[in-house]
Amino acid sequence: MKALEVKNDIYWVGALDPNLRIFDVVMYTPFGTTYNSYVVKGSEKTAVFDTVKIKFFDEYLERLKSLKVDVEKLDYIVISHTEPDHAGSVAKLLEIAKNAKVVGSPAALNFLKNIAHRNFDSITVGDGSSLNLGNKTLKFISAPFLHWPDTIYTYVEEDKLLITCDSFGCHYCNPEVFNDLNENNNDYLEALKYYFDVIMGPFKSHVLSAVGKIKDLKIDMICPGHGPILRDNPLKIVDLYKIWSEEIKPGNDKLDVTICYVSAYGYTESLAIEIKKAIEASGSFNVHAFDVIHHDINEILDKINISQGVLFGTPTINGDALKPIWDVLVSLNPLVHGGKLASAFGSYGWSGEGVPNVMERIKQLRLNTLPPLRASFKPTDEDLTKAYSFGKSFAARIQENIKKGVKNSRPTSKKRWKCVICGEIFEGDTAPEICPVCGANSEQFVEVTEELITFKSGSNDKYVVVGNGIAGYYAAESIRKRNVICDIEIISSEPYLTYYRPALSDGIVDVLDDKDFYISPYEWYSENNIKLTLNTKVERINPNEKTVLTSNNAIIRYDKLIIANGSKNFIPPVKGADTTNVFTLRGLDDLNNIKDKLANSNKIVVIGGGLLGLEAAWEFKRDNKEVTVVEFAKHLLTKQLDTQGSIILEEAVINSGINVVLGVAAEAIEDRNNKKIVKLNNGAEIEADMVLFSVGIVPNKTIAEGTDIKLNRGIVVNEKMETSIKDIYACGDIAEINGIVYGNWPAAIEMGKTAGANAVGDNKNFVGFQSPISFNAMNIEVFSCGTIPQTEGKALELKDAKNKTYKKLFFKDDIVIGGILIGDTSKSVKLLNAIENYMALKEILQENIY
Repeated sequence: MKALEVKNDIYWVGALDPNLRIFDVVMYTPFGTTYNSYVVKGSEKTAVFDTVKIKFFDEYLERLKSLKVDVEKLDYIVISHTEPDHAGSVAKLLEIAKNAKVVGSPAALNFLKNIAHRNFDSITVGDGSSLNLGNKTLKFISAPFLHWPDTIYTYVEEDKLLITCDSFGCHYCNPEVFNDLNENNNDYLEALKYYFDVIMGPFKSHVLSAVGKIKDLKIDMICPGHGPILRDNPLKIVDLYKIWSEEIKPGNDKLDVTICYVSAYGYTESLAIEIKKAIEASGSFNVHAFDVIHHDINEILDKINISQGVLFGTPTINGDALKPIWDVLVSLNPLVHGGKLASAFGSYGWSGEGVPNVMERIKQLRLNTLPPLRASFKPTDEDLTKAYSFGKSFAARIQENIKKGVKNSRPTSKKRWKCVICGEIFEGDTAPEICPVCGANSEQFVEVTEELITFKSGSNDKYVVVGNGIAGYYAAESIRKRNVICDIEIISSEPYLTYYRPALSDGIVDVLDDKDFYISPYEWYSENNIKLTLNTKVERINPNEKTVLTSNNAIIRYDKLIIANGSKNFIPPVKGADTTNVFTLRGLDDLNNIKDKLANSNKIVVIGGGLLGLEAAWEFKRDNKEVTVVEFAKHLLTKQLDTQGSIILEEAVINSGINVVLGVAAEAIEDRNNKKIVKLNNGAEIEADMVLFSVGIVPNKTIAEGTDIKLNRGIVVNEKMETSIKDIYACGDIAEINGIVYGNWPAAIEMGKTAGANAVGDNKNFVGFQSPISFNAMNIEVFSCGTIPQTEGKALELKDAKNKTYKKLFFKDDIVIGGILIGDTSKSVKLLNAIENYMALKEILQENIY
């Protein structure tokens, strides 16, 4: 069978496997299956989507060649997810297409390293990412846990075509490929539902999330990884997925408990009856009791899915629980059922291992537990009384858990995930694949609970917050959480809502999506009764009168003032730094100015090899510019990396096509023949069309000059963000605490929360703050946290040249104080926790952090 064109210049090049009867051990496939791979040929570049099972590689290669695709010159291999039936042939394809770039989610690229066992160039994508093939645009959608954590969808905008890997597919081999040409539609629908139940059923919340992401797309064809291509009414299958994923809500407000048991002689059943009576007697529960051998297991599992609690009853025979109970237990998994309350009960004879063994499985499922109940042989009246009490305790525990907010089934809210790099918190069933603020990957998130605020104020004070950056935003939010009646006004010199400043460099090439770029819409301010005054600068503070003077000559009174007006980029005294086409990147206006000139700029010099400078350099390179980074220090990121780590990073930067000049400084910028000439202090000159300075920040402290507010590098504050003047606070980049101007996003968040809390009368300190960094670009991942000594000391070091990994932990008095991870950053959260908890070398080795 040859390749098949499914749309203009989009082809199916997969493989048919009609005789397959068992797939991946766990599924029966009476209708066989297909391994779908697709080619999208743009006017400039070509992309292959997924591959086939390894045994079909030769015929797969022939199909590619039949399209007159020069495999050796293939541009992109897009990995929707890395399960071997889709990605198993990637390594062989890369042996031929040596220059192809692998495109995938951060998790997919990480997994692929351990599947392909070879180095490859890659492009990391997530929600909102796009790739241009010329006359075709690929837009990527993160769809984690469908059914692996690394899954992405791809939308080909011009063709209204969605590539979805395992979603909306099935194990049904149709040699005609399209769903309107199915030989037997009933067989197809049977295969579709079975596939959903086994593959997608455990991840219904993720299915609904993905369906929500694609609902506004114009789709007239869906290309799945298995089974027929959906060209006939593809949205019908999407609707079926939605219906199958929506949990059936009980018809009343009662909670649900499922009791499933087996009973050889009626002894365990008698315990189940008493337990059921007790739970029902509370009046708050629907109790679903099943003798497992007389009921369909799917009916039992459906009830467990909607239940807050589940009980397993079994006698002990031959030293174990009975098989029907194990059949139920092995059908559960921690991702779906973890967090429900569970326990076990049962009668036993001369040995009683059945109930303890079930309890072990319950713990493996990450269920919350209540101590089990056992009775020897036939239960006595006392045993039955204990069973009734056991049921009452079980019901009471569920009600108590719900009051306390302990996680159990039927979730009422999404999880909260904190990025350990930037400190931002996001809601979702799983951590974001890529942090929209700082670009950290999903491994650098930790689940957190919502802050419990007990302090409340009823004062009618007027709070003025100067600055609508992240510190000002969180200061205002922190005030409102504690006082619902006070007046809050935010005054900002920018005309924009609060946005994710660290994401600015992403906008050099990509279009920033408003819903991801801005922290909250206008409605958030009105809902929280916060007055927002934009495009207005505070010129002067009068602490004696408790007023501020704005740029439009308004005098605004305050009871409490929070200064959060941030910083500006430092520009060294370089002659010509104030000429045209010389920029810094600090705000949205800066970004817009850069983009206005970018199309006519082919050569760009970035002065400053810090984190922000490197991120900007990479974005320019992604736009096919000739980029040179000039760094005064002898190495890159000298505060965050040791010498060896810096050298590894420098090699990656150079290998990505960016020029690096170290140990020199720019001393002048001249205009010559319509070009910028950057003159270095070693006599060298670099020609450029655009110059970007990225060499640090300067706090905007002029706002406080002429007052008695204590100043140094910034506005001096204590751990409560109080300045030297009563009722005036400072936070974010403007603030200096213990001689440190942190000047980073996560510190600004915590400072803002602290300032707002204390301004309203609560008691909160800013202490023990870590500032980790994460860099994921130029085909290298870098993580650094804590103190990185620049002199020799006690350290653990592991360098693997083959896999391009470098790990180094630094110690003082046998306590870890800092660490570097390059290439493999999967232990970043553990490392950060180790530093925060002053972990010793011995513990580091025991916990497998190194």
